[in-house]
Amino acid sequence: MSIYALQKLIRDVNRDPKLRESYFAGPEQFAAGYELTETERAALLAVDLSRLYALGVHGLLLKPFSILHSVPEPEYLAKIRENA
Repeated sequence: MSIYALQKLIRDVNRDPKLRESYFAGPEQFAAGYELTETERAALLAVDLSRLYALGVHGLLLKPFSILHSVPEPEYLAKIRENA
C-alpha cells in the first residue's frame, strides 16, 4: 500500500494553490502523477472520506481536503466516525 503517496497527494492539494488548481481541473490526470493503488485511487476520485480515513489518511490532512470539497463538518465527522 502506498499511503505515503496518497497522503502526499492530499497534502499537495491542500497546501499548493497551483497543484490544487491542477487537481480540480482533472483529478484523474493529477492522480496519475502519484503511485497509488487502485483502491486508493478509487477512494480519492470518489472523495470517499470514510474509505480514505480507513486507508490511513491522517485527519489533519483529510479535514482541509474535505473543506476544499465543500463537505459540511457534520458529514465529515460522520464519515470519520464510521471507522472508529
